[in-house]
Amino acid sequence: MKDKLIKFWKENRFYLLSLLIVIFISNYRLPYYISAPGGIIDISDRIEYSELEEYDGSLNMLYVTQYEATIPLYLMSQVLADWDLESIKENQISNENHSEIDKRNKIMLDNSINNAIYVAYNASNKKIDVKDKKLLVVGTLSDMDLKIGDEILEINNIKTDDFDIIKEIITESNIGDMLEFKIKRNEEIKTFNLEVKEMDDSKGIGVVIVTNYEYEIDPKIELKFKKSESGSSGGMMMALSIYSAISGEDLLKGRNIAGTGTIDIEGNVGEIDGIKYKIMGAYKNNMDVVLVPSANYKEAKEVVKKKKYDMEVVEVKTFNDAIEYLSK
Repeated sequence: MKDKLIKFWKENRFYLLSLLIVIFISNYRLPYYISAPGGIIDISDRIEYSELEEYDGSLNMLYVTQYEATIPLYLMSQVLADWDLESIKENQISNENHSEIDKRNKIMLDNSINNAIYVAYNASNKKIDVKDKKLLVVGTLSDMDLKIGDEILEINNIKTDDFDIIKEIITESNIGDMLEFKIKRNEEIKTFNLEVKEMDDSKGIGVVIVTNYEYEIDPKIELKFKKSESGSSGGMMMALSIYSAISGEDLLKGRNIAGTGTIDIEGNVGEIDGIKYKIMGAYKNNMDVVLVPSANYKEAKEVVKKKKYDMEVVEVKTFNDAIEYLSK
């Protein structure tokens, strides 16, 4: 048997070594992302609602096509005009790897869904009550014991799910004080001490936290996304789609509408990354109207002008701005 293996190796070693090199080159991850023109997601494909009506037209989220850079993709980005290379550092808060960044983006998708539901139900005067809420770590500004996805349970032995309480305790502490945090990680309870530091002329602990909610709502609605989908930039469009579904108002009026922008619980529409690629994706998919946040509006208009797209771009600052425009 040993002799057969040696013979096989001698006869095929060039092929086997070449195969191993190809596999390595194709799968080795470089510390970069590649951004390319994106596409659209029809939100009606993500909504589960028993009374969902069909209207002429469509309401779509825009996305950026993004790849983790391998050596072949890196080389392609040097040739293709609309493929841009960016360092992983541009997606990091501290020193997270690809997996940790992906975990943060999935938490931010959940947060975006939470905010969209709250805004849409309030605008529709439908029942929505908070059942539960969690404070989740989505980033740290320096190496520390806390990790992305940790749920904060207590600060200095005070149970809380209210971020304002944490801010108040930090504000009332002195620079250099140690604050005790009790957290839950993978069903295990852990305790860590974090130092209060001076950060941008204020006090902080170097942790980025979001509040995710669980609601009791009537009527019932669910949003389900693929495992590959993440991030908060679809918040505004999700809110519009939920509002249209539960209010019964036709916002489409026969138009193919796309948009992008985060949304907070107050209905403010926030800036997103990659507007250039999203505008390209909207045009490629024959959208009539694109809704964009105020912070991205100038760049979006420049892309439309430069590429001579016949497409209307609308600036929105709030959820109500979008409703007002689409209701015309």
